[in-house]
Amino acid sequence: SSPRRSCFNSSFLDHSLAYTHNQLPTYNLGLVCIVHCHFGGQQLPVVLKSSAAMAAAGRGRTGSRQSSGRSRSGSRDEEEQPMVTVTRAELMRGHRPVVVSEVPVYVRLMDKDGRQFEDKGTCPNIRYRWLRGPVIKPCFFHPHKMSQIRDVAKTYNCYCSKECFLRGWHNLPQQLWGSKPDEHEVEEPIAEWVEVAKTRSYCPSQQDIDRPLRFDIIPLLKDGRDAAEGGMSITTGTVIPTPKEARTRRMISKAAFNAEWLSKQFKVMNWNVLADLYATESVYPYCEKWALSWTWRKHLIMKELKSMAADIITLQEVQKDCYDDWFRPELAEAGYEGIFQQKKREPIFHRGKYTAEGCATFFKTTRFKRVDKHVVDYDKLSQAEIRMCIPDGAQADRGMQRLSKGNIALAVVLEDLHIKATHQSQAAGPQGGHLLCIVNTHILCDPGSVDVKLWQAHLLLTTMKQMQTNSNMPLLICGDFNSTPDSAVYEYMRRGAVPSNHEELRNDPCGLIKQLSLRHSMHLVTAYETCNGREAQYTNYTEDFKGTLDYIWFSPDLLSVLAISQVDEESQLSQETALPSSTRPSDHVSLVATFMYEQPHETNEGQAMNAGAGNRTAMPGAAMSTPNMYHQMGTGPGVSLAEGLYTMSNLYASQYL
Repeated sequence: SSPRRSCFNSSFLDHSLAYTHNQLPTYNLGLVCIVHCHFGGQQLPVVLKSSAAMAAAGRGRTGSRQSSGRSRSGSRDEEEQPMVTVTRAELMRGHRPVVVSEVPVYVRLMDKDGRQFEDKGTCPNIRYRWLRGPVIKPCFFHPHKMSQIRDVAKTYNCYCSKECFLRGWHNLPQQLWGSKPDEHEVEEPIAEWVEVAKTRSYCPSQQDIDRPLRFDIIPLLKDGRDAAEGGMSITTGTVIPTPKEARTRRMISKAAFNAEWLSKQFKVMNWNVLADLYATESVYPYCEKWALSWTWRKHLIMKELKSMAADIITLQEVQKDCYDDWFRPELAEAGYEGIFQQKKREPIFHRGKYTAEGCATFFKTTRFKRVDKHVVDYDKLSQAEIRMCIPDGAQADRGMQRLSKGNIALAVVLEDLHIKATHQSQAAGPQGGHLLCIVNTHILCDPGSVDVKLWQAHLLLTTMKQMQTNSNMPLLICGDFNSTPDSAVYEYMRRGAVPSNHEELRNDPCGLIKQLSLRHSMHLVTAYETCNGREAQYTNYTEDFKGTLDYIWFSPDLLSVLAISQVDEESQLSQETALPSSTRPSDHVSLVATFMYEQPHETNEGQAMNAGAGNRTAMPGAAMSTPNMYHQMGTGPGVSLAEGLYTMSNLYASQYL
């Protein structure tokens, strides 16, 4: 290859080898040398790790192990044989250790009888130690990546790739150059490893930032001495600091904000946080491995949740173990109470245990009190309805097989402890506060199952209609609907009906859509469309899909939306190709909106008008336009009442809710 095309070709090295692997017996990052590379006819000296070193670093980050004890020729006395040997040791998705987060490791041992078992730190025949390695600075242009090249001639910065090095060499302004190291630092860039702990578990500290860690597992002999063989070592990537505080998101209001509303408003936040079950390298190949790990993402998620200071939080794809170990205790410290409902699916074996994901709703205990809870099981509701709609048993079985996806909705009725109901027409709780129904759902994500999505949306709204014994109780339906604003599901919820010529209605392989009366009388709008005139441009931003799937629906006759949080621009979302990234922990974007209760319009006699039956107090964000024709008794021109709202009999027994 020519020098211009292959800057790392060994034929162009000037053989000025500065450090060899023999000098670094415990450093798993391998060969380091100072070379002169030819770029465009110029000789540029850089400190460079060899390809073998890069591979070794990669193996360390993914948890591959290196044996610290090799079989030696010749037999040994029984006293020199360790009581146990290490058969497996690896990082559990701990590609990059994070400050104050325990580095997750898995260790499997084998005793002399051949019995293998996992050690969690209780085995007396093994000892552990953690060591801190030398500083390896991050890339100047990509702070989330470890550097592989150091410029020692011009910019004195570190870079993760040839492309970044060339970019810095040719384009970086001098004021952004690093400090020129002294001669001693250039000649001895590798420092000694320092022991930092003698325990199995270790939480990195601030002193560990930008340094790799090494985990040694050392078997012991009968007399307690270290065995010469049978152990293993793991080298991690460099330690990264705990994520910084969440970025500030501007709130956008539709009208001039009234200071009096501050004491009357409440804030709602909705977010699909991406379950660890689904955060795999095959699905998100563009995301750094360590940025996909739960040990990193959980901090970013929690910082964003706390920074928004919402009164009500609805989350999707919350893993049960993560809810128990992270979300519930962390948010409890911030004053929240949580309710979790997992999907009706078989648990998945993940990270050494069975777990499942579902929906979690949190609320501030100083503002709201839980009154009731209902679970909407789409599978059970489908089974009850489809048996009535399809008399043919075989066809009904095929329909149920297609509809049984395990999705659910979690409905929680809350009483406002700050704002009391002021009129008899308003729904009031046991203590006289406003009642509010919060629904949290995650509709099926399969793009080819529009019929199933429509069934789930239909079952959700029909069940909510049945639940609302008091028609004046405000309703908020939050979640990941996996449906874009031009979808049949969106049309159904927003308009109260789906046009018969809608393109998505053609996808009905089991004839399920034909069994539905796709009209409803509930008046629903979304917070973002009402406040901003359009939906958020992106709520899901991945390499394969970019669009809007998440919404906060509400009853415009009973609630007014005051403001919404600004969603990031595409230029921000694409900084690291797509989501998730090192700064954005989910493939979804959170939605935040503030609301206020609508006040009933009083007649001359002082009586409140029925919900939706008259003019309301004009509030910013209140839907004052003429209701859709299908919201009038669930019928339209030329449509009989029987063809309008699908009425429920006794199908929805209490055990289904």
